[in-house]
Amino acid sequence: MQLATGKSKRYRFYQTPEFKAAVCFGLALASLCYLGYQLYDPRYAGPSDDDVAKPYVAVHASTVGAPHEKRGPDPGATRRWRVGESWGGQWRASSEPGGAYMAGRPLEPHRVGAFFGGADAATRSGFYATPSGDSVAVEAVAGNCSSYGVAPPAHYPAHYPITQIIENWPPDLVAVPPRHFASLCVFDHEDEIQRRQATAFRKKELPFVVRHIGEVDAVVKEWSTPGVLERRLGTKYYRCERSDDNHFMYHGGHGGLRGWSSPTENVQMRYADWLAYARNAYNTTVLEDHYYFRVSPPDMTPKDVPIFSRDDPLFMPKFKESKGVHCRFGYAGIVAEAHFDGSRNMVVELGGPPESLGHFNSGRRRYMLARPLECRNAYLLPKGHPSGRHSEIDWSRPVDGAKFPKWAKMRALEVVLEPGDVLYIPGYWIHYIMSLGTNFQCNSRSGHSTAWQADVGKCGF
Repeated sequence: MQLATGKSKRYRFYQTPEFKAAVCFGLALASLCYLGYQLYDPRYAGPSDDDVAKPYVAVHASTVGAPHEKRGPDPGATRRWRVGESWGGQWRASSEPGGAYMAGRPLEPHRVGAFFGGADAATRSGFYATPSGDSVAVEAVAGNCSSYGVAPPAHYPAHYPITQIIENWPPDLVAVPPRHFASLCVFDHEDEIQRRQATAFRKKELPFVVRHIGEVDAVVKEWSTPGVLERRLGTKYYRCERSDDNHFMYHGGHGGLRGWSSPTENVQMRYADWLAYARNAYNTTVLEDHYYFRVSPPDMTPKDVPIFSRDDPLFMPKFKESKGVHCRFGYAGIVAEAHFDGSRNMVVELGGPPESLGHFNSGRRRYMLARPLECRNAYLLPKGHPSGRHSEIDWSRPVDGAKFPKWAKMRALEVVLEPGDVLYIPGYWIHYIMSLGTNFQCNSRSGHSTAWQADVGKCGF
């Protein structure tokens, strides 16, 4: 450029019109690429027909009245047989006499008799009773663990033969029996002494339940209000697992197994569509498709469940090691197969829709827990298997004692979680999860502990 003085002005390269035009073109191209990503990303545009769970439209009205069992399998119904060397169908059949799923006689409940005098009398005698009074523990726990102080005894928690637990309450049944094999301490968070006890149990890496937590109860009240989660989750599609019956098992990769078939498949579903399936759960059999709904980060954050939002010696001892808040919504009959995890796990039950809308047992889940050393009797699938750490045995069906002789030696306990309950599952403890009704559950992990690692190490883990 020639100036009046006769001198020419020199531009730096980033001041030239050509460079500015190139920058503008680059920004425009980047904007178009981002817009295309938004349009084709299933999180924004909705999944394709191949991976979308179709909305359930014809919802039948559930019978109004007391909680009842799911509808039994239709006459002659059998579980579809899937090809594969692993869990695809062989997994269940391998643990059942006769080797064909649903061919043998289903588990029949042999209920332990009700406590004489009812739940109130049982509580006064030192037995744990569910808040609704519909079930009482088979054995007393002294003063709701008050006698333990901050030093739980070596026998805590009491364990019982797995065969007795399952005969009393078969896993596929959702109606709560008059007695169950509960032995965990249930601490009152509003009581300072019991908070100290719970913290001591957590430091010793032992399981327990805490309830009456103000921050949790507030979330339960909010989420259980019709319309709140519908607005909160909107019309977005979320990850949801589908199984062709009511059982779900985690799997990752294929583990190099020839012909292996995954036990479940991932689909995309809107919350409102999933809720329609949940409302109709009692009108479906255990042999029909079931859906396990998930909400994970970034859609769920610690602010949604405040006890997971900060360092806390009871709930989050290693907050910086947390992997966020992960939620799984289940409905009546859904079973997550027995397995263990290697990290500390705080599980919070956050309620469910009102029973007046047909959601019986709303907000309730049943857990069976077993010490890590019970891996010797649980027949866990080995490391390297797509479903490693999970029990090879289907706990809901008769087990072939000749093929799995150690099964009869296994011992466990159970607990019914109510809305607002927080369950601590130490690392490596085996757990088996059953949804008794429509429920919202979230969990957060806070680092690893080596307290029980040696026990599972004896089983090759």
